[in-house]
Amino acid sequence: MRALRCSAAPSIWATWPPDLSATPPSAPLLPVNVAIVGPAGSGKTTLFKALTTGRGADGVGMVDVPDERLQRLAKAVTPLKVTPAQVRVEDTPPGSRAQRVAFARQADVLVKVARCFGPDPQPTAELEEFALDLVLADLASVERRLELVAKEVRAGKKDAVAENEVLQLAKAHLDAGQSLRTLALEREQRELLNGVFPVTLKPAVYVANAADELLPAGGEPAPKVSRLAAAENAPAIVLSARLEAELGELEDGEQAEMRASYGIDESGLGRIARAVWEAGGLITYFTAGEPEVRAWPCERDAPAPVAAGKIHTDFEKHFIRAEVTSVDELVAAGSMEALRAAGKLRIEGREYRVKDGDVVFFRVGR
Repeated sequence: MRALRCSAAPSIWATWPPDLSATPPSAPLLPVNVAIVGPAGSGKTTLFKALTTGRGADGVGMVDVPDERLQRLAKAVTPLKVTPAQVRVEDTPPGSRAQRVAFARQADVLVKVARCFGPDPQPTAELEEFALDLVLADLASVERRLELVAKEVRAGKKDAVAENEVLQLAKAHLDAGQSLRTLALEREQRELLNGVFPVTLKPAVYVANAADELLPAGGEPAPKVSRLAAAENAPAIVLSARLEAELGELEDGEQAEMRASYGIDESGLGRIARAVWEAGGLITYFTAGEPEVRAWPCERDAPAPVAAGKIHTDFEKHFIRAEVTSVDELVAAGSMEALRAAGKLRIEGREYRVKDGDVVFFRVGR
């Protein structure tokens, strides 16, 4: 991190990426939290072990999000350290239905695993039975909240009227056995439901866990999972969790050869990670310098100060401006300094919406 001076502010430091030891302590960046859920016997734990490649403990592990852009930046900049974006993955713990629902409720994104292997796979029926548990849990939460809001409406509280209307819509939809993901809601209406922590409103990725011999398409059961996913506008992925776990123990060359024998051209785990990104409404931006090239997760359409806050919360408060380029431009130039010297960095202010693939140098005041 280098100290910079500028007439626009008495003291400025830039993050590229930051030396956090030199800044005041602040809350760390929390990773995206993914819960692996689904019917019993669908292969959730096998998928967890495959995703975490043995690095998980007690059902929790960190998973790198593959991104070829990060490797291109690292090759061009040759930093001391390369840090990919990560997601935190949790396997469903043993317990009652209520405990499993509570586990799903605390996640940012759900990975719903369906059994498409073994004797007589019935992914639709099994997933619908699992989904019903989530629907009933949300219905109970909505009904409890409705009782409180009804009292507020009678007391003449204006804000309660809009919330009551949305809760009534949600109750009717849940009463019909439908997930809130399939209820057409405006953004403001969704926000009014946040108080009940609805699990059926969470973004999801469906995984058709198929037998090895049915790859790559997954055989007859897999399209059934895809149809369920499409009903709530969610991505669906076909893979064999058992095979992916085996592949994780091989060298890269052996992995590619074994995948090719099954007609698979890329890692199913990488596809899950990217699907989680998409379902969670996330993008990736990068910081790139000699100390570190790093990928940062960020909400889609986030203003530049909010994106800066992903690095360090103080950066959102003290944001001044962002210097922005693309991966292609930086790779061609070799460094941010070269782009700056050539006048090719875009200067963006507080209203700029950071885009997927941006390489950003934030300037922030003390």
